[in-house]
Amino acid sequence: MWWLQRLTWRDRLIAGAPVIAVLGLALVDPADDGISICPFALGTGTACPGCGMTRAASSLVRGELTQAMSLHPLIPIIALQLLVGWGWLVLRRAGKVRPISNRALNWTLIATTLALLAVWAARILTGTLPPV
Repeated sequence: MWWLQRLTWRDRLIAGAPVIAVLGLALVDPADDGISICPFALGTGTACPGCGMTRAASSLVRGELTQAMSLHPLIPIIALQLLVGWGWLVLRRAGKVRPISNRALNWTLIATTLALLAVWAARILTGTLPPV
């Protein structure tokens, strides 16, 4: 594989990161209510806007979309953003695409943050926040 020899260690790490992430998520049991490592939850005693996202991602990796959506309803959108961002980064490192514009990136980040806050507020109002 001559093309693999031309890649730097950083390029290899970037290309392999999703595989490592998926394997790690496959090892997380979505039903496990272990100790929280969320600094917000530990400091306030309340679930943060992203609480449940790791377990939701684990369920998504396992193909359990309904369970993933019940753990955090934004997981398909966040997973798609991560996948597109990773693909763009790989293509950018290969010189195939131009950098993402700061304006597009900022709007995406703002929209995602507002969506997370909206879901968090709705979960607070309905009493459906995950336990801390």
